Amino acid sequence: MSNDPEFNAEVNATAYELGKGPKILLDGAHHNFFIQWDFIKPFSMLAKADGYKPVVGHSTFTAEYLAGFDIVMIVTALPFDFTTKNEVTDEVTFSQDEINHLYNWVSNGGSLLVFSEHAPFDQAINPLLRKFGIESSVGTTIDELNYNKEFGRKGWIEFSNKNGGLANHHPIIKGRTKESQITRLLTFGGSALSGSNYTNLLALSDKSENIMHHTGVGPIGRGNSQGLVGKVGKGKFVVLGDSNGFTAMVVEEQDGSKQSLGMNLQGYDWKQFVLNTLYWLSVE
Repeated sequence: MSNDPEFNAEVNATAYELGKGPKILLDGAHHNFFIQWDFIKPFSMLAKADGYKPVVGHSTFTAEYLAGFDIVMIVTALPFDFTTKNEVTDEVTFSQDEINHLYNWVSNGGSLLVFSEHAPFDQAINPLLRKFGIESSVGTTIDELNYNKEFGRKGWIEFSNKNGGLANHHPIIKGRTKESQITRLLTFGGSALSGSNYTNLLALSDKSENIMHHTGVGPIGRGNSQGLVGKVGKGKFVVLGDSNGFTAMVVEEQDGSKQSLGMNLQGYDWKQFVLNTLYWLSVE
């Protein structure tokens, strides 16, 4: 995997003047794989182009630390470096104090963006998600009905107007203009989520299934979503079951071919979805 050097991070109609938008904490204090390997770079480029101020931070969560940010993004967090273990046992990714500080920060008006992913990331993030009333399956999710037949991978799941997987009434999907509407997304593996007090932004079909992932344990549990969104107190919360849509990767396949993965994949709206998500998290 590598970042796509040809990814276009330009934004036509920016949400904020350059450098004048909300400050985003990109959590790097919890063995965050995408931060360690700089796969977060395309997202950071896009956020900056839209006026936001993304900053990679390596401090644990305290009330004082969180007070310096408007949006917190937690992606691919683990209690150990990815690939060094395939199961989270008694290790702690976030202390209970960190979870409580984060919950209180959101309740008081902060905006939180969290990703679950496949095992063992799902195990690592579940204690935090449970504080917010959400549960992630453990393993990886496939959808026998809505997977992309062209790619032929049952874990590459389509969410579209055609199959009813998108919550078209929500501002993240509707967008601010007709041009910013989301009509088609593709996830690339990850987990399934459940949370009754949230809007199901990316609805899985009743043919979805949780199976074991080769990098971790499972399958444990099952959800009906790969994207939940809602309000917690005065704040906002978005959790996604797959994080690859917020990257712009190029993956070299075993046969030597290269596959785009994320915001750089033609025919899908991930770049606009990222912009819409940040805007929803940042407005009153």
